Amino acid sequence: MTARPDRPTPWRHMLRAADALERPAVWVGQAVSWLFLPLIAIILFDALARRYLRKFEFVMESDLHFYLNSPAMQDAEWHLHAIIMLCALGYACACNAHVRLDMLRGKLGERGRLWVEFLGGLFLLLPFVAIFTADCFDFFWIAWVHDETAGETNGIGERWFIKFFMVLGPGLLLLAGLSVVLRVFVRLFGPPELAQETRTEAITERNFSAFN
Repeated sequence: MTARPDRPTPWRHMLRAADALERPAVWVGQAVSWLFLPLIAIILFDALARRYLRKFEFVMESDLHFYLNSPAMQDAEWHLHAIIMLCALGYACACNAHVRLDMLRGKLGERGRLWVEFLGGLFLLLPFVAIFTADCFDFFWIAWVHDETAGETNGIGERWFIKFFMVLGPGLLLLAGLSVVLRVFVRLFGPPELAQETRTEAITERNFSAFN
């Protein structure tokens, strides 16, 4: 009994799984990109306040300089920067935006580059990110249990919040990395007609390496 021609093959199931794995990283990456707007606004206000506003006489007399030079403002800057950077890791991986810096890749053929990507992702990227995520969870959990704060009286407390992104960001990178490994696996061993659906064309390009 022959299979129905429109029935999904195991290879297509792998590609669907790859799509599902990368989707959270893409969603979160696109969402946190909007944080650039408040980050820019806070940095500009902080710079202007430090350079000009806090020197005004009425600011000094009313103790407003204490708020213009608030540790909470500096905390907000690096909190937002950290959130954007950490949550962009998985998004960049899903979009194949991470630069390949190996010296041999440019000398290899198409399948050779795919093998470098597959083996590197399977034995280097995924284990490293998994261990890193597990270790970061300890930092987050300690901050949560002990209710860690910033230390300054007017700084941003609840340090567990920012440390949560030390788990979320690498966790999303782990999912996106697994998605890429699955796509490359289908490209290497699957039917040729699915090559375009794997979205691995950029990986096979020679100029994707920094050493040409």
